[in-house]
Amino acid sequence: MEALALQRALWVACMAAEVMLVGALYHRKLVRRYPLFATYLVLDAGSGVLLIQLDFHSHAYAYGFRIYQIALMVLRLGAAAELYERISEHFLGIGRFRFYLAGVLAVMATLISIATFRPDVSAQLGFPQTGVILFQRFETTALCLVLLLTRFTLHRFLNIRPPIRGNVLSHWNLLTLYFGISALSSAAAILVGSGPSILRVNVAMLVCDLVCLSVWTATLRNTGETVPAISPISAEERAYHQAVKDAVLDEVDRLVKRSRA
Repeated sequence: MEALALQRALWVACMAAEVMLVGALYHRKLVRRYPLFATYLVLDAGSGVLLIQLDFHSHAYAYGFRIYQIALMVLRLGAAAELYERISEHFLGIGRFRFYLAGVLAVMATLISIATFRPDVSAQLGFPQTGVILFQRFETTALCLVLLLTRFTLHRFLNIRPPIRGNVLSHWNLLTLYFGISALSSAAAILVGSGPSILRVNVAMLVCDLVCLSVWTATLRNTGETVPAISPISAEERAYHQAVKDAVLDEVDRLVKRSRA
């Protein structure tokens, strides 16, 4: 009973933190920048207020939980797509390439998600409650991987590092972490099934969610919408890039002269 009371208290704390975060976004005039994320928070908090009044073991709670989670699946996808657009704004000239990149990364993330922990799907789908949790785990794993692969592709593979707004960078980090926590907790919930163990999983997830929501509230500010100034290039870096440029031009000139000979 103590674990159940702790879970309920943390659930209430998370709902309060979501309301505070939505209020902060509205007060700081950031809702227009992240409307789908704000809608996700409103739905999560509102549905939680309704569900917490029901008995955990009742059919009404199970039915409401399934509807609530299905709606959140759609908004989670929208919040991730919204963040991807905010990230793409910093890469000038990316144009339609961002759609091709998103498609490739989504396919990669989906394949990796399918290759990870897979319970007996046919057995799980026989239970609507665990079936919803299974789909939630798959979606959050894929979305977490998409955000991670986006960072790797742009920063490491393509080596493009423009100055990024503080809000976008914080939201990128936190949403990736938030999806990762959801994916891990959903996988753990499927593994442990029911009983006291599921309460420990829920408590751990709610504590992590509460930390993420608190950090979101503290870091998403008006000043975070300003693009940071580009740091000046040192004389050594300038000389290096000029040397590379001269070497490339000399090689092109040599090839042109060779082709004419």
